[in-house]
Amino acid sequence: MRRFTTRECTDFLRRVDAELSSPWQIVLIGGGAVALKYKGSHATTDLDLWSVASADSSERDFWDAVDRATAGSRVHVPIQKAPIAEPPYSFEERLLKVPIAGLTKLEVLVPDAHDLVLMKVARGEAHDLDAIEDIHRAVSLDLETLVARYRETVPQVVGSKEMHRLNFLAAVGRLFGERAAERVDTQTR
Repeated sequence: MRRFTTRECTDFLRRVDAELSSPWQIVLIGGGAVALKYKGSHATTDLDLWSVASADSSERDFWDAVDRATAGSRVHVPIQKAPIAEPPYSFEERLLKVPIAGLTKLEVLVPDAHDLVLMKVARGEAHDLDAIEDIHRAVSLDLETLVARYRETVPQVVGSKEMHRLNFLAAVGRLFGERAAERVDTQTR
């Protein structure tokens, strides 16, 4: 599956911005958020949107602009609403703006690093763990904050809570070492 660089993602977002007729705000999650905010060398297969909002236009206007930006472009970065995500409670209160030069109508927001890590933990595949490491290298995650946000997330987990816990412990072990993972395991049972 093709992976897109940070530069390809920002170029695509600039093309979308040029097609918009009014201000829009999007919240990116997943690998696109990692690439744009936390790790410029992280590549992603798509841009996953948590939300799309405008005070002046219908959502259809945004998707029409995406279609126009894509038409005739040699690099098409897939963009869609995320089908499912398991964010920590109140993560939207901690969203961060991604400064992308040249955007005049499009504001791009992403979850803070700890929230994004927990969203990646929910799926817990190998490339998600790689992305989690990229985030940690970029911002030095705080283990106590991560554990506190994990506890906020657990009641909302839709899938297997045990698999989510094991994915979380795998991420903690990878980032902070096995001793830390063992300590967190006893705290979160």
